[in-house]
Amino acid sequence: MLRLLTGFALGGLLSLSNMFPATASFVPEWKMTDQQETAVLLMDTVAEAVGCRKGIPFVKSTAEAITLSRFSKNEQVHTFAVQQDDGQMLTGVDISEELGRYDINSFDVIKGLTYENIVKLIGGSTKRTTIRYSDLLPSVAGREHLAIGINYADHGKETGQVKPFMFPKYVETDAAIHQLNYTKGWFLDHEVELGIVFPSAVCSAADFNEMMIGFLVVNDFTDRATLMRKMDSQNITGGKGFPDSKSKMGFLPTGPYLVIPKDWRVFVKELHLRLSVNGTIRQDGDAKDMVWDIEKIVERSLSVKGKNDSYYQGKMVKLFEGNCIPANSIILTGTPAGVVFKAPSKSYIFRMVTKWIFTGGFFTAKMHPYIVQQYYKKQFKNPGFLKPGDHVETSVSYLGTIRTTVVAPGLKTL
Repeated sequence: MLRLLTGFALGGLLSLSNMFPATASFVPEWKMTDQQETAVLLMDTVAEAVGCRKGIPFVKSTAEAITLSRFSKNEQVHTFAVQQDDGQMLTGVDISEELGRYDINSFDVIKGLTYENIVKLIGGSTKRTTIRYSDLLPSVAGREHLAIGINYADHGKETGQVKPFMFPKYVETDAAIHQLNYTKGWFLDHEVELGIVFPSAVCSAADFNEMMIGFLVVNDFTDRATLMRKMDSQNITGGKGFPDSKSKMGFLPTGPYLVIPKDWRVFVKELHLRLSVNGTIRQDGDAKDMVWDIEKIVERSLSVKGKNDSYYQGKMVKLFEGNCIPANSIILTGTPAGVVFKAPSKSYIFRMVTKWIFTGGFFTAKMHPYIVQQYYKKQFKNPGFLKPGDHVETSVSYLGTIRTTVVAPGLKTL
């Protein structure tokens, strides 16, 4: 309430003085005055103070980052700027109504505006919109995305891999309040990841230095059973099996926000990734520990443009179509340690080699596939894989939280 009253008072005063025009039609390329900056900073400071006191999830001030969410109203997609989040409801400014733009993607709604233009637009509005978490749309739409495997050293150690690699992920995004329908036979694993999105196509590593970048939290759910059956265990970084195991319906929920920082390089260093299952923390890491940073990810992605070097549904496919990283596609930047699946230990491999020799396994299978098959059977007894009834919370600092409930087929809880 304090946030709302402060917003009305300051917003009304500034609107009367015509400091903050509420539409983009006459938003020129000029910086805010000292009075404008002071007003916006005061409004954000009040919101942060109230939020911290109540233990509310922290939303960056607009001076540091613009936080956007999407919802549907009257069969139109609305983008609004989040200024307060109490864990159940979001309060902010409906940018779509202010601009008269109802594009599917938030970046398209604010196309043509500078960072300062957007901050000015938010600060100049006297109207506030309140949206329930359950009414939010995915923060980014679409079904064709890029993913980086093994981009945290500790995750590489636990899965037995040593270097990052890339593959496509084909699945529609889901919202932050998320229900995942379980299929019998899955080895359902979780992966908290930082997602990045560009407002326009990136054709060279230098392109994104001059553009805004959006960040969001995602969960890159994986069916390890499909992965183990389809992967090339002697060439993991070839990516075979990864798109198939990660592109099932419900396998890409997004956080409640798309966050656009003013200085993304500083912002990334502050991001902490965390995932818990039924209240127990399983993954805990920092984005600054990525093996490939954002520049490297873009550089390596562009280096394979046009090449059919990934596998999906039995066919060779490209990492992305065309010569540029597509606008509004999510790049999943990898997950820290703590996933359910672990590589077989050296002692286990030794036992399986011995078994392969002394039981005559070599008559029916080569040694390496034999070990993989035996380990696959062992995973049916792994209690860590997700199952119906499990509750997963996936979060990244300042990017919000995804709440996933795993349910049996045909059971709806939302």
